[in-house]
Amino acid sequence: MKKQYILSIFLLFGLIPFQPFAQVGDEEDFSEYEQYSTDEKIKRYCTPKVVGLTPARLVSIGYDFALGHSVNSSAIGAIPAQEGKVKNYNGMALGVNIPILSNNKILINVGGNYVESNYSYGSDSLYNPLLTATSRGLKALQLNTTIFKPLNEKNYVLGFVQGDYSGDYSLKNMQSLSFTKLTWVAVFGWKFHERYQLGFGATQTYRAGGKSFLPVVMYNYTAKNEKWGIEALLPARGHFRYGFSKRTLLLAGFEIVGSSYHLSNEDQLFPANSAPGMIADYDNKTIELRRSEIRPRLDFQQAITDFIWFGFQAGYIVNYSFNVDSGNFYRGFGSSRPFVMENSVTSAPYFQVSINLVSP
Repeated sequence: MKKQYILSIFLLFGLIPFQPFAQVGDEEDFSEYEQYSTDEKIKRYCTPKVVGLTPARLVSIGYDFALGHSVNSSAIGAIPAQEGKVKNYNGMALGVNIPILSNNKILINVGGNYVESNYSYGSDSLYNPLLTATSRGLKALQLNTTIFKPLNEKNYVLGFVQGDYSGDYSLKNMQSLSFTKLTWVAVFGWKFHERYQLGFGATQTYRAGGKSFLPVVMYNYTAKNEKWGIEALLPARGHFRYGFSKRTLLLAGFEIVGSSYHLSNEDQLFPANSAPGMIADYDNKTIELRRSEIRPRLDFQQAITDFIWFGFQAGYIVNYSFNVDSGNFYRGFGSSRPFVMENSVTSAPYFQVSINLVSP
């Protein structure tokens, strides 16, 4: 219950003016495409651009590294609890976001991400099924589409849809596509001027681990001096921004990172009803790890050339959820339905470096 209150606090924090999931379509100026004759009434449309925002990433290659911490797994049936000492966890993060249609009436981007989380345990004698599963590493393959549709000079709608294929799979042991999860975001917004954009909407997301339905606040603002600004899509993330120059930026804020990972059962790590005390009525073919982290952080971004930027993050990982559940369903706040396993993870410092091809 305490964890649910923590997530609620982050949601309420969205009432403070705060980058969405990307600076969508930063590479296009819609006004360049306006076509009209002297006899036509000109209809103008707002653009997705906000002055001063961090540049939109077209291609990104990063490496994530967290220092030592512990995964405290609970008992399941006759299998006792175990504390897993994680020496570190690390992984590559690859991202692509490409515009495929751009004019003054609509912008459509398609993209994808691949993220690894590899757990390196100090002990070779892992017997708890959660530790055994995570020692294989967690992967997330995501394909998405973003649509920005201006309605007039002031209003717009923005939609985002993503399929998330997450689990402890490998190339030799892929999981069924039926375990793919769907994330969507829908926003109605206002473009008040070139430095201020505000929107409200809703989302179905797995950032909190399990399926969640949440309200969304999208806020992008840059001060007149173009030094200070705010970038946010709450409750997913929010950052204050300071520009030392247009090529050197520092952001301070947070992001909630998470997904629901299918755990394979070819070795029957979670055999339903096979031992005294095990939770009955769960399906051992749909066992999933509900993993979610809150990451307060500093994010430094530096232009190397007009098209290539270097990024460095330093922060702290605070565990929100690391429970094992069965099935893809909406648990909801205050739900009393038991988990297959309730676990905890200690906090740890983390670092991330990235090289990014951006839209100048």
